Amino acid sequence: PRARPAAGAATRELSPGSLVGRYRIEREIGGGGMGKVYLARHVHMQRSAAVKVLQPELASEPSIRARFLREARTAARLSHPNIVPIHSVEESDGLVFFVMGYVAGETLGERVRRHGRLPAAEVTQVVREVAWALAYAHRQGVVHRDVKPENILLEREGGRSFTRRSLAACGAAARPQPSQSVPSCTV
Repeated sequence: PRARPAAGAATRELSPGSLVGRYRIEREIGGGGMGKVYLARHVHMQRSAAVKVLQPELASEPSIRARFLREARTAARLSHPNIVPIHSVEESDGLVFFVMGYVAGETLGERVRRHGRLPAAEVTQVVREVAWALAYAHRQGVVHRDVKPENILLEREGGRSFTRRSLAACGAAARPQPSQSVPSCTV
C-alpha cells in the first residue's frame, strides 16, 4: 500500500518565512522533477544553505522516498573541496529534504546563454574542476549520471565551478566555498 503524506504536506506551499526543520525559507532557487530547492537560513546559526525538498506526492511513494534519502546520504559521505557538502538529511512535518551548502552564482547553462561562447581559459578551468570532483566521487564508488551545463554551478565570487547533481539521477545541488577555485559535485 501507498504511504500517505502527513496532513497538509501534499498541498503545503513553502513561501518566504516558512520553516522546514530548523531552516527558514528565503526564496525558491531551483527545482526539477523530484523537488524544489530553496535558499534558506538556519534559525539559530544564521547560516545560509540550500534546502532540497522532495515533492510531497513523490514522498508518499515508498520506493521514491527511500531512493531520495539513500542518494542524499550517499552524497553526504563525500568530502572534497569541489563537492558541495550535504549537512543533513531530514524528515519534518511531512516533508522529506536535505540541506547542503549554498553557492551564490549561476549555472554554466545560464552563463552561456547570457555571454555566448566562453573564453577558452574559462572553459578549461570549468572542465578541470568538474573532472576533479567527478574523479573523486568515482573513487568513492559514486557516479553522477546527470552531468550537463544546468548541473554545473559557477561561483559568483572566487570563480570556482561545482557540479550540481540531479536527485533523479543521483542527488543534490552543489555549491562552492567562497575562497577556492575548485568545483563542487554533489553526486
